[in-house]
Amino acid sequence: MADQTDCRPPAPTTPTDADAPAGPRLVGVLLLALAALAAGLAVAAVGVSHGLDGGSAASANLVEAPHHAASGIEAASGYAVWEYNDDGRPIRWDPCTPIDLVVAREGAPAGAEDDLERAVTAIADATGLTLRVIGEADERPAGRRPPYQPERYGPRWAPVLVAWATPHENGLSLRDTDRGLAVPVAVGRPGERVYVTGQVVLNRDRDDLRSGFRDRADAWGATILHELGHLVGLAHVTAEDQLMSVHPGQGPVVLGAGDRAGLAAVGADHGCLEVPLPRPVEVGDPVGP
Repeated sequence: MADQTDCRPPAPTTPTDADAPAGPRLVGVLLLALAALAAGLAVAAVGVSHGLDGGSAASANLVEAPHHAASGIEAASGYAVWEYNDDGRPIRWDPCTPIDLVVAREGAPAGAEDDLERAVTAIADATGLTLRVIGEADERPAGRRPPYQPERYGPRWAPVLVAWATPHENGLSLRDTDRGLAVPVAVGRPGERVYVTGQVVLNRDRDDLRSGFRDRADAWGATILHELGHLVGLAHVTAEDQLMSVHPGQGPVVLGAGDRAGLAAVGADHGCLEVPLPRPVEVGDPVGP
């Protein structure tokens, strides 16, 4: 993989996509775990992020719990995370458990496999987490994708699904103007939540995008890298010189200082986490204005 950090930092610029949304839209997904209620186990899809062209995310929790910091608050160091646990630490993946990804290749553009491999490597290098593509998937993305599918994946939390889909396919909140969306799913008791699965869904109808990592304005590689940033726990920021910006505009596809600080904040250096045992959960409909 080529080292993306060799490029000079991009200058702030104005978004160029003519079809970008006029403003952010808040969307969340609620996972209802009926069997877990009695045990006090909270299960939540912490957010749905709408693409590189704009949008934001809201969190939704099964059990009400106080938070020391709200989701998506931009830190002085130039990053934001989806959500915090009660101890003030970001919700994150267990670094002692590999993050497995499966790929539904239907509708993928030319070069998608190489773009995904490079983006996965970049996120793994920046976080210290182990991300690995373990094979192809025979499922399609969905707004109500079950986090536990033992008949397909065995008695484990389902691996992260990476797929190319049409807008609104299977109840997805993917819009015509979105490049993609990411849905990291957290489980655990209130204040002790940990990510266990998720989806990264790319808009197969965006034929204006090109394979590779040449420019953030029209590169599939930039889109995949941005959505993987959401998957591991980062939210949007306003600074346009960061890849996690709502409107990254034009420039080399490179992780900025804020991106790297955020990826370190949700990364492996903070130690292992206890992951709840896999169990069936019922997925609710997306909610939001």
